[in-house]
Amino acid sequence: MDASILVPAGHSLMAPLTQFCRILCLLCSGMAIVARSVAAAESPSVKSAHDAVEYERRPYEVRLLLACAPLSASATVQDTTVREIQQAALRCVGELWSLTTIPVSWLSLPSRTGLERINKGSLTQHHPEGAPDVWFAAVVESLAVGKRVSVRSWQFDVQLETEIASVDVMDDRDLPIEILKLCRTLMRPMGIVEQVDNKDVRIRLRGGELNPPDPSFAQLQPGDLMVPFLAYRNREQVIEKLQPIPWTYITVKDVNGSVVRGNVESGLRLALGGKKRGRIDTLVVAVRPQFSQTQLQLVKQGRTPLPLAAHRVEVRSEAMIPRATPEDPDVDPGSTLLADELTNRQGYLEVSRFPEKTLVWLFVYSGQNLLARVPFIPGVAAHTRLEVPDDSTRFAAEADLQMLQGEVIDAVALRNTAISTIRAAASKDDWATVNQKLALLKQQESSTKLIERLLAVRVAGVAAAQANKDKSAQARINRMCDEAVTLIKTHLSDDKIRQLSEEMEALQAQEKDSDTEQ
Repeated sequence: MDASILVPAGHSLMAPLTQFCRILCLLCSGMAIVARSVAAAESPSVKSAHDAVEYERRPYEVRLLLACAPLSASATVQDTTVREIQQAALRCVGELWSLTTIPVSWLSLPSRTGLERINKGSLTQHHPEGAPDVWFAAVVESLAVGKRVSVRSWQFDVQLETEIASVDVMDDRDLPIEILKLCRTLMRPMGIVEQVDNKDVRIRLRGGELNPPDPSFAQLQPGDLMVPFLAYRNREQVIEKLQPIPWTYITVKDVNGSVVRGNVESGLRLALGGKKRGRIDTLVVAVRPQFSQTQLQLVKQGRTPLPLAAHRVEVRSEAMIPRATPEDPDVDPGSTLLADELTNRQGYLEVSRFPEKTLVWLFVYSGQNLLARVPFIPGVAAHTRLEVPDDSTRFAAEADLQMLQGEVIDAVALRNTAISTIRAAASKDDWATVNQKLALLKQQESSTKLIERLLAVRVAGVAAAQANKDKSAQARINRMCDEAVTLIKTHLSDDKIRQLSEEMEALQAQEKDSDTEQ
């Protein structure tokens, strides 16, 4: 049929079709908007990650990657092990872990060496379907007798990457439970600080209401240690930034479901506390030692940290050094001392773990002056660094004070010698010597001038300490200057010379009067 019969002259066939398509698109868009509105109205509100009920009942999303060496298990045995791990997890951990066990073949070296090479990039590359709370990677290797299981874990939200834990298994039937036990050892439970009262803290434990069927898989026990972080969240309550609070730990005292009570141990004056600000939480994560010792480096605070050599570090079991008192004179200050070490030329020393004490205290000294006192857990990291205040300000003030103190000692010695000579000459009526020595004493620098010089040392030292914002150095400089002032006033008082001069003048006048009478 000719198209001109249906379409009038001067009109195009495409115009009506275009208009019809536009109307159809508008109708479809309106229907989509209505559908989304209805779905939003009918769907339940999504709870915040901070909601108390959700957080306390929210399980950990756990993904376990299982790799078996070619000689240790066939594909069928590996699949069986995966199924048995899932069953064992239900019996031991219950609802606390939402566990997914995945057999993997992409690990080129299914061994400890292969585990060491795994990082966040390789995990997300081979498993891009989502980011769980905890990653576990397990490797099964054959031994001459039995098998060796090695496990490593990652919790990227809290910047945690553990070392490898291994165990030898003699019976293949024990493989699933031994893998789960290693995972339990490497797992780091989390919580949110709800209340801080001085050193007492209350924590809301994630998944605390989901009690594991096996009590040995409980998240926390009294005596466990946790480290705090400041967690900065976005509007979707996802952690964007995690800032650790240095040299601060929480010792678990009591666990009652999802409520954990602990004690704060910190080298900071105000480690936890204050009002909650916006989307900032105080997140705590369990910590457990992984190494037999930690290599600690002492450095001086500043833009360019400098190693501190030959600094003494005391490792003690308590935060306070016991001191003898009149009521208890038999107290031994060394009763809490676990180790006493010196840093080497690069500022390093080794701090070993102590079986009887997981958390210890480090007392860092420069000479006899205490620079820092912080809690410490040996073995948590292989290497760590402790920045202590710059003590150069105190050294400079102390050098000036020692020079001034030397002059004071010389002046005291000269004065005592002169006084002895004067009294001996007066007993022999040698008034020429008496007057000569008195004149020398009066020419000595007075105590007032020495105190003025001391004041100049104090002002310069305190100003330098304030510029460095070092309150401890400022306090030490003031204390040393106060002791020097007391020394000067005690031994170089101008009153003593005045009294001696008046005494000698009275004796000479008395002798002249007796000579006149005769």
